[in-house]
Amino acid sequence: HNSKQKYTSVLSVHLSFTKSQIPWILYFVLVPCAIQFLCLPPPCLSFSLCLLVSHMVIEEVSTIQENLEIERTCRQSVEALASKLNRQNRSLKRKSMLLLSHLGPETIAEINLEDEDEEEEDQHAASKVCLSAQCQSTISELQKKLELALEEKKQAATELNAIREQLRETREELLKEKHDNTALIAETMQQKKLLGKYNRVSQFAVQEYEDLQENLNLERDLRAEAENFARDMLVEQEKLKRQSQILIESSSPSQALQEALSQITSLTDNMETQRLEHQHQIKQMEERLRSSKAEKELMALRCKLELVEEEKREYSEKCSKIEVEVKDLRHTVEELQKKLQAATNPPPAPTPPPPPPPPPPPVPAPTSNPLRFDETQHSQHSFKRVTQQAVDEMMQRIKRGVQLRPVSQTPHRRRRVSSTIFQTLNYHNSILELCVCRQGKEQHPTKTQPSSTGSPVLDTV
Repeated sequence: HNSKQKYTSVLSVHLSFTKSQIPWILYFVLVPCAIQFLCLPPPCLSFSLCLLVSHMVIEEVSTIQENLEIERTCRQSVEALASKLNRQNRSLKRKSMLLLSHLGPETIAEINLEDEDEEEEDQHAASKVCLSAQCQSTISELQKKLELALEEKKQAATELNAIREQLRETREELLKEKHDNTALIAETMQQKKLLGKYNRVSQFAVQEYEDLQENLNLERDLRAEAENFARDMLVEQEKLKRQSQILIESSSPSQALQEALSQITSLTDNMETQRLEHQHQIKQMEERLRSSKAEKELMALRCKLELVEEEKREYSEKCSKIEVEVKDLRHTVEELQKKLQAATNPPPAPTPPPPPPPPPPPVPAPTSNPLRFDETQHSQHSFKRVTQQAVDEMMQRIKRGVQLRPVSQTPHRRRRVSSTIFQTLNYHNSILELCVCRQGKEQHPTKTQPSSTGSPVLDTV
């Protein structure tokens, strides 16, 4: 009995909550709290009570949602109708103001502003039409103006389409001109690079030619100096022979003469040894010249290697530019495919992922030397032809009398060789003077006057 009273009290509380319109979320809070607070009934009654409460809560929630949806739809329809009526009223106001500006005061006075029923307005709509001549004239004028405005609008539309077409054509021409300009700029840059390479190659050829010319001049100078030295030595040898013959004829053989002869033989031996030394020095100088030629060839090869590295960098830059252009073209092709699919198939299908980019082209090998022209026979023949033309032109300029740059190293070398030659000549002259002076003192001890020429050898001759 007590349990039944407790359940009836809970149901009465639940019904009072529903009547007072407490939110449905509170059912999930209050009902479990009340069940926990009170003594629990048998399990069957508690389960049935929970089912009843849950069904009631679900029904109330569904009714509230239905009412909310109805109110929302009503509000939206009312707002749409109000906005439509507002627009209609504004348009009617504008039209009435335009008509009032064109109507006279008599017609305005005749307008009835009193409110009438819709039925009366429908019945008397034909009778209220203004039939005055002024209204008809204004209406006809307005119609003409409207027709003129429509014609002008059509003309403006046609002109606009023509201008758009012309603008599109001009844009296409501009794009073509830009493409041509970029192609011309690229070609000019390539030509400039080729001219720079030819200029460097010609500079190397000129430098090599100048070095060869310097070596040739040096060898000519050395040969001339050697010939002069040999001629002088022959003259001195003939003088010595004459002196020896004169001495032998004028004086009897003595110890001094024998000493002079022995000295002459020793001098001839020394001269022969010095001649051999000079020949050895000349050979060493020739070897140095050959080594200097090898160094020059090494420098030329280094310059060619620098040119090859520059070309390698240029090719890598071109490769990167081509990859960027390929990516742009692929992107444009994908866009055009999308547009074509959208034009042919209205419901667009999911586009497949773009294919992976192609691998970059291989970098040219560093062994490919364009200046050596080992790649193709045609490039080698062209390089030989260019070098032959450059050498022929230089030889023609030399034959015409064009002055070349003065050699910087030949005077020093000439001075060095000439100084060695003069030192040897002075040494031989001093030895000969000493020998002749000793012999003269022994034969003519009283004659000690200085010679007029300053050279005892010439005085004795």
